[in-house]
Amino acid sequence: MAVVEAGYAAQLKSAQRELPVATPGAARFPKGRTITSASPFATEAGARAEGDRLAAFFGYPLVEDVAVVRGARADLQGRCIAADCTRLDYRPGDLVFVIEAQELDNDTTQLTVLKRMVA
Repeated sequence: MAVVEAGYAAQLKSAQRELPVATPGAARFPKGRTITSASPFATEAGARAEGDRLAAFFGYPLVEDVAVVRGARADLQGRCIAADCTRLDYRPGDLVFVIEAQELDNDTTQLTVLKRMVA
C-alpha cells in the first residue's frame, strides 16, 4: 500500500475544500471567488465508492480533449462528468474527468478533460 503524506491525507478526508477560480491571461484569481467542493473521501463508504468509480474509469488508456461549454462552469474542475456531444464522438453517458476548467469572457468555459479510449 502506498504511503500518503499526513497533510495530503487530511485534505482528502476533509468534508469540503475550496478551489480558486481564475481566467486565462488575467491576474491571479481575478473573479475573487472560490468554489466549495465536497470530498467523496470524507467517509469510508464514500471513499470506497469513489475508489471503485475511479478504478473503473482509469482502467483504460486515456486521451486528453478540450471542449467549450456554455456558462461559468469552473465548478466542474476535478469532477468526473457525463459528456454528450456526438459531434466530438461522445455518446450519451460517456464519462470524462475534468482536469482544468477556464471560464472565458464570453460566458463560456473551456474544459480540458480526460476521455477513456475503449477498444
